[in-house]
Amino acid sequence: MQKIIIFSLLTMSLLFSMTVTAGKKHCKGYRSKLDNVQTQQRQSNSNKRSQSLAVKESKARNIWWQCETGKLKPKTKKKKQKKVAKQRRKKTLKSTTVRAEQKPYKAIKPLIPFASDHPVVVRSKYQVEKLQAWLSFYKPAKMCARPKSTQQFAACVEDKRRQQIEFDNYY
Repeated sequence: MQKIIIFSLLTMSLLFSMTVTAGKKHCKGYRSKLDNVQTQQRQSNSNKRSQSLAVKESKARNIWWQCETGKLKPKTKKKKQKKVAKQRRKKTLKSTTVRAEQKPYKAIKPLIPFASDHPVVVRSKYQVEKLQAWLSFYKPAKMCARPKSTQQFAACVEDKRRQQIEFDNYY
């Protein structure tokens, strides 16, 4: 009798744990979105960006938690809405005779400078012995230490390039 009770308890706990884990599998996407926002927050940001990320994190955490607790409303299918919107656009484009071939405006995503996770590697054109030889060969003009105008800077760049070509031919 005790074996049957223990077996039934084990079976029930196993079934309960399977339903809990099965219920959480579809929430992994929401969790990854939350983790992504939190990763962005750990990077240095401006005050405005930090505030917008805080709002995003709050929304992502609420959605994830609703999913975990089973209170999340099911997603609405957007495909039907998109088809209806496309049909409306086609009708309005056909009805306007001014610009029948114009495509609808698409918002351009802004570029984020330095949004790479890869390290920046800066290397000299020359390495080891050749670098030492270059440093002893190259003689910049005095005005190149602090150029006063873009013309002087351009002249310095051209002079350096000319000396590099000469050095490459010499070395």
